[in-house]
Amino acid sequence: MLTYVVRRLLYAVLTFFGISVAVFAMVHSVPGDPTYFFLGHSPANVPPSVIAAIKHQHHLDEPLLSQYRWWLGNLLTLDLGTSITERRPVLELIVEKLPRTFQLNLIAFLLAAAIGVPVGLWSAARSGRLSERTTAVSFFLLYSLPSFWVALLLMQAFSVRLGWLPLFGMTSDHYLELSGPGQLADRLRHLILPVITLTYAQLAIFARFSKSAVADVIRQDYITTARAKGVAPGAVLWRHAFRNALIPLITLLGLTIPYLISGSVIVEQIFQWDGIGHLYFTSILRRDYPTVLGLTVATAVVTLLASLAADLMYAAADPRVRIDDRNR
Repeated sequence: MLTYVVRRLLYAVLTFFGISVAVFAMVHSVPGDPTYFFLGHSPANVPPSVIAAIKHQHHLDEPLLSQYRWWLGNLLTLDLGTSITERRPVLELIVEKLPRTFQLNLIAFLLAAAIGVPVGLWSAARSGRLSERTTAVSFFLLYSLPSFWVALLLMQAFSVRLGWLPLFGMTSDHYLELSGPGQLADRLRHLILPVITLTYAQLAIFARFSKSAVADVIRQDYITTARAKGVAPGAVLWRHAFRNALIPLITLLGLTIPYLISGSVIVEQIFQWDGIGHLYFTSILRRDYPTVLGLTVATAVVTLLASLAADLMYAAADPRVRIDDRNR
């Protein structure tokens, strides 16, 4: 097991290095001058010496390779640099906004799993029936819908027309005037639309994946034997089929986290949710290189850790994975 963990950690480090090189090159290839956003206006009337000082402060006057070496060296000491536009340490910005994104994604993940897995099991138990086919088509359509389009439809329906839910933001303007329960209710009302937008497609993935995993198990001989002994259908499904289908479902851990993180960029921007995704979007528009790179590092680390955790849980649940990896 130790050899397996070391090998996976080595893969993660090499993958992270490749991601850092690719993102660094892509970010610096985007047209635009970050000094414009630093000054807040066109640098045409600013003395060249001031512009040169700003570029020197952020190492923008150095060759690209030198900038990368400088950035990577600071990264090893957990120094992600200073935001060009916010003029604050990037690490401080990430620590401030990460809990907001984590809250949004955690609720979406739990809802998708709580709804999607039981629906997937229900569909697997009714394989071939009209209800199962209807459910499969419905979830396929859900997965195909673009998140930005769904977000706009939800805003139009529940905020603009019906007025039931707030249009955007994390809290209302009068949030500080509310009592404790009132503030909690206000936060929950602002959570509903972005959570639904993040949940619907992931729910379809959970349902489809759990259905496929359980459908393979249901055809096994021991399931037939359990049914022949008179075990109740519900007990066969949950106690026998679902438990043995958990191993493939572990793979979803490594797939869900990157999906939610990437989806947060669009969802948070549309709903003006002041989290990591919103910061990522605005930093790209402003050519804020240190912030974009710092956020990329943070999301890459989270994604790699999630994939590593899924690999380790998979190996712990199925020793054959460790044996196959050792024999490569």
